[in-house]
Amino acid sequence: MDHNLLESLLDLEEDFYKEGYDLGAADGAKAGYTEGSVFAVEKGFEKFVEIGRLYGKALVWAQRLADMDQRPNEPSSDAVSEVKEETSSLKPAVCQSMASFPHSSRLAKNLDTLLELVDPASLPMQNTEEGVTDVDERLRGAIIKAKLIQRAFGEREDTSDIHPDARGVQAPGDGTGSIEDISSLNIRH
Repeated sequence: MDHNLLESLLDLEEDFYKEGYDLGAADGAKAGYTEGSVFAVEKGFEKFVEIGRLYGKALVWAQRLADMDQRPNEPSSDAVSEVKEETSSLKPAVCQSMASFPHSSRLAKNLDTLLELVDPASLPMQNTEEGVTDVDERLRGAIIKAKLIQRAFGEREDTSDIHPDARGVQAPGDGTGSIEDISSLNIRH
């Protein structure tokens, strides 16, 4: 009888270990699912905020391009100026005060591609592997197109939304970020 009593004491540690492991695995699965869901929502939100920011920039660029297309062809008559005054309230005033730039078919094509990539109506909203992959690919392509368009316009790259710690930090050189920009190099003697 003493032998059976000692056997049960030796198995007691194993039983408590197994019970604790099973409870921990169940709690971990529940907490992991919750934390994973929160993480997915945060990352999805960040991606769609970036897509929305790029969409807004693309709309402003498209308006600037449309304004540039209309300016050279406008006849200067009183009737046209009255119509222009009526329709000027529909155009964003901010776009009219921006610097002009030469029209380029490549720029227009890049802008059309950017608008197609970030069009909110065409973005997949399903939480599937294909939908997530499509959004990621479109975001990557849109970022590249936006950089091309910014350089064509001569604008500085806006990193304040993407990297909040980079606010107020001015890049050395002429700001183009090109390989020829050597103004930030230190001369060694």
